[in-house]
Amino acid sequence: MNSRLSTYTRVLSWLLMGVSIVITVLFFMSNQDAESVQSFIVWAYILFGIAAVTALVFPVINFVRNPKNAVKSLIGLGAIAVVFLIGYLAADATALPSPTQNPDLSNPSVLVISDTGLIATYILFGSALFLMLYTGIRSVFHK
Repeated sequence: MNSRLSTYTRVLSWLLMGVSIVITVLFFMSNQDAESVQSFIVWAYILFGIAAVTALVFPVINFVRNPKNAVKSLIGLGAIAVVFLIGYLAADATALPSPTQNPDLSNPSVLVISDTGLIATYILFGSALFLMLYTGIRSVFHK
């Protein structure tokens, strides 16, 4: 079953790559106006849809086939959710002064979402640095 799935995946990836190459060649052979760009946009939507469906379907299949690893994955997702919750709770919605009068710089929901992303990124980056330092020091003492 697993080799059959990898064969299907390989054939599908080559098929998608071939269609992408054909669309690219047709674009460069055309007059490169707005209508020829439309085929790129439609193809990008199709590829995004395929990626979104596979990103949702394959983890569910993996959870059903191997429930022990599913628990480990759910613990990891929970840890990421805690990091983003900490980022959300630490976010600030204070409007930013701007000479351009951009409405997004004073919209509290936009400010909270961007602060949440930045704070979560800082937390994840800091923990990655700490864990790299920890594993480096641990490997020195275990030799």
